[in-house]
Amino acid sequence: MKKTLLYIFIIIFLTACSNKNNVTKNNLNNNSKKLYNLIIKSSEYIDKNEASDFSKNIILHSAFLAKSYKVNTHPLIHNTLINLNLKHKGFCYHYANDLLKYINYKKYKSFKFKKIVSNRNNYFEHTAIILTRKDINFENSIVLDAWRDAGKLYFSKIKDDKKYEWELK
Repeated sequence: MKKTLLYIFIIIFLTACSNKNNVTKNNLNNNSKKLYNLIIKSSEYIDKNEASDFSKNIILHSAFLAKSYKVNTHPLIHNTLINLNLKHKGFCYHYANDLLKYINYKKYKSFKFKKIVSNRNNYFEHTAIILTRKDINFENSIVLDAWRDAGKLYFSKIKDDKKYEWELK
């Protein structure tokens, strides 16, 4: 009985942790400008209006997904809650799949998106997506990872991402 109460307390404590994935107007503007600049520097053939629209929308949609998955803890804790059937969605591949659905719905024409994976077939396998084009090599493609910061979109060139070694999925 004491063990059960301890487990219940731990679960309640962990699910009560706050998540800082609220997107303020200032954060949205700063992050979307950074992402926009990264995108347009990747290729001279990228439409600047599309890059601007995409930058704002993908950041907002990442936060929306975290909210819809009811993420209010660190992503690894959230994964544990999913495995315990206390949460239903929020694994990295959920973010990647749902971001791709959203992006495909928006029909951006000047760039493409692909799934990427790190630590393939290992316990800590991780999935995200990249923004790329034919004239952008893999190392200079842009990682878009909404999982690692619980809905706050992480983005960088693949070669600058020090946390994961990526490959195409």
